[in-house]
Amino acid sequence: MASEVQRIDVHHHVLPEFYKDVQRAAGITGSAYAPFPEWSAQKSLELMDANRIGASVFSFTSPGIFFGDVAQTRDLARRFNDWLAELVASNPSRFGAFAFLPLPDVDASLREIERIVDDLKLDGICLLTSVDERYIGHTDFWPVYEELNRRKVVTFIHPCYPPGTEARGWDIPRMLIDYPFETTRVATNLIFNGVTEKLPDIPFILSHAGGTLPMLAHRISLFDKKTKHRDNYPQGALAYIKRFYFDTALSGHKAPLDALRAFVPDTQILFGTDFPYISADMATQETSDFDAYEGFTPEQREAVERANALRLFPRFAR
Repeated sequence: MASEVQRIDVHHHVLPEFYKDVQRAAGITGSAYAPFPEWSAQKSLELMDANRIGASVFSFTSPGIFFGDVAQTRDLARRFNDWLAELVASNPSRFGAFAFLPLPDVDASLREIERIVDDLKLDGICLLTSVDERYIGHTDFWPVYEELNRRKVVTFIHPCYPPGTEARGWDIPRMLIDYPFETTRVATNLIFNGVTEKLPDIPFILSHAGGTLPMLAHRISLFDKKTKHRDNYPQGALAYIKRFYFDTALSGHKAPLDALRAFVPDTQILFGTDFPYISADMATQETSDFDAYEGFTPEQREAVERANALRLFPRFAR
C-alpha cells in the first residue's frame, strides 16, 4: 500500500519571467542544456499534488545574481527575496523559500541575513557553489559563515558553472558532469577550510545526493592525516560528511542511493525533485523510481520524505 506521508521537497526551483529577463540582459538565453523552462506557482502545485508533496522549499538557482556589478547584485537580492516572501505568504502551508545573498559583498550579505531571518522570515538561504571566482568555503566569506552559524540558518548549496575557462572544444552540458563535481568541491572545501569543525551549527544541504561525494568519500578520508589542512578537520573527513544533509534530486536510483547511504545516515537524507529544470514528466519518473527503491524500511522512508525535513523546517508540521 502506498504511503500517505506528505513529502517535503527541499530542491524545487522558481523561474519567474523577471529572472529570465535578468539572465537575458547578461547574455544567458537558457538553462545549462535547454531553453528556459516555463514555470508558475500553479505548475509547481500541480507537480506537488501529483507526487504527494505537501510542501516545497523554493529557490532561485544558477547562474545566480552576480554578473560583475556588486551594486546590481545587492538590488537583485532584495528584489528576489521580497518576491520569495510574497510567494510564501500566498500559500504558507505549501510554500517555503531559500533566499539569495548579495555575495561577493560580505557586509551587504550580513545585512541581508538579518532581513531574511528577522523581517522576511524565510526558511533559509541558497548559496551557489562559487561566486566571483571563489568557492563557498573560501576564507573571504568567513563572516557570512559565522553569522549563519550564530543564527543556525539552513543553507542549501546548489551547483553552478565552474569558475575559470574550459578546454577548447568542450561542449558537454555542464549540469551533467560539472555540477556534481562542483558540489563535491564545495563540500570538501568546507571541511578542509575548517568551516564544518569551527562552525558546526550551519545545517548545510548538498544538492543531488552530494554530487560525486559518495563515490569519493573513502578516497578523501584516506588522506585525513596527510594534507596540509588536516588540523582544520581533526575528526577526519567522514565525520563531517555525515553531518551534511543530502537531497535526492536526480538520484532516484538504487546505485546513487546505496552509495550515499554507505557513508551517510538516513537521518541526513531529504527528498527533492529539481523541478522545473527537469520537466514534470521527468520529476514524476524520478519520484516513481525513488518510490521503487527497496533499501528503506517504512520508518526510514517516512524520515527521508518528511520527518528529517521537519527538523529543519518545523513550521510545516502545522
